[in-house]
Amino acid sequence: MKILVTGANGFVGSSLCRKLAAEGHQVRGMVRATSDLTLLQGVNVELVLGSLSNRGDLQKATINQDLVFHVAAAVTDWGSLEYFRKINVEGTRNAIEAAIINQVPRFLYVSSVAVASFSNQTNMDEDAPQLPTPYPYCQTKREAEELVNEFHLSGKIQTVIVRPGDIYGPNDRVALLRMGEMLRKRQLPNVAGGNKIGAFTYIDNLVKGMILASTNDKAYGRTYILTDGVEMSWRTYFEKLTDALGFPHPSLSINPKIGYAAAFILENTYRLLKIQRRPPFSRYLINHLSTDFHFCIERARVELGYQPINDMDLTIRRTADWYRGYMATQVNKQQFGF
Repeated sequence: MKILVTGANGFVGSSLCRKLAAEGHQVRGMVRATSDLTLLQGVNVELVLGSLSNRGDLQKATINQDLVFHVAAAVTDWGSLEYFRKINVEGTRNAIEAAIINQVPRFLYVSSVAVASFSNQTNMDEDAPQLPTPYPYCQTKREAEELVNEFHLSGKIQTVIVRPGDIYGPNDRVALLRMGEMLRKRQLPNVAGGNKIGAFTYIDNLVKGMILASTNDKAYGRTYILTDGVEMSWRTYFEKLTDALGFPHPSLSINPKIGYAAAFILENTYRLLKIQRRPPFSRYLINHLSTDFHFCIERARVELGYQPINDMDLTIRRTADWYRGYMATQVNKQQFGF
């Protein structure tokens, strides 16, 4: 098949491109002109430059494609509602309308389990209640899902939605690099003792599930949660990760109420001073880590044949091995001036 992947240079996009190319598909990756293409080195992918806000770019990118994986998004816990809407909602609208103009038959949208409320529940499914949320990321992912479903119902294109959880694994150069350094320095505390359950999603499991959802005719018009299907606390996850890295376990813990209040003050201070960069922590992060946030993957198992690797010792060890190798490479570059 001829397949377009938006956000091809990112953690998820590059992993997907690598797998699709290995399976023999003709892969086209849409990236911004300023994108770091390191993760696509050695991958057989045709690169096209473009922006989600430029309809012309998207129309060129979607020409002669059989399928679009819409991966590109604003994925952060910090920013205005207008910023998130521009990328996550209007960008999705532009991408799917371009696909329709070029008669692309199928469109897979990468959403997030964050559309569900942080309601301190486990084993939530695709129909879990979506209560009001103060977080622009959650809100705009919900709005984008509604948009994608509307286009499917119009009969103009077949769509499927997948919802990953907390994605981890090799090549995560954002969250893992920041977290790894904090773990090494013992600066990363647990929230609520680290006892809350996370929605862990190993990158290879996610890519496998995305491809299954995109190639199953019965999946179109449906939504699928794609996680590892394990119940593991954040404390256990961090302890397994630090063991694999050879770092000490996190020893500090933050009371959620105190953490939330501190995040509220930080966020307002950043807004008042018009500081553009992300605060050290946010209300979203504190809320996420202080509530059980676990999901059922039965629909994906039954309807897609999704069978994730759920050996967390194995997947975390692979993640740690990549991190050590990456950091060693950076040290060598600094030493030899590469």
